Amino acid sequence: MIDSIGVVPLYVQDQDVHLDFYVNKLGFELRFDQEVAPGIRWIEVGLPGQHAAIGILSAAANPDKPALTNWATLHTTDLAKTREELLAHDVEVGEPITAPWGPFAMVTDPEGNQIILAEVPL
Repeated sequence: MIDSIGVVPLYVQDQDVHLDFYVNKLGFELRFDQEVAPGIRWIEVGLPGQHAAIGILSAAANPDKPALTNWATLHTTDLAKTREELLAHDVEVGEPITAPWGPFAMVTDPEGNQIILAEVPL
């Protein structure tokens, strides 16, 4: 049986910009940052206390991977508060949208990738 999500890849043009974005603006922790093969740097970030991670990978070092299909959904229990915190860190966050499954807002990363910030109950 599958117990948890491990790593979801995110292919980017500038790994350092995204490392800063996820750690210093979104509050993720750096879990791994190392060259794993010549010219291949593997970075993993995740939320404190949670197993799942995002692998921030170089699109240029992995040209066979689809760099333009990146997307992720992050959860919060208080969309309004989280949105204000992100805006205070100069993160681009859209206005909240009400949907049948609950409220959400779109966050844009430094390369224009869309991240869904969805409010979910505790």
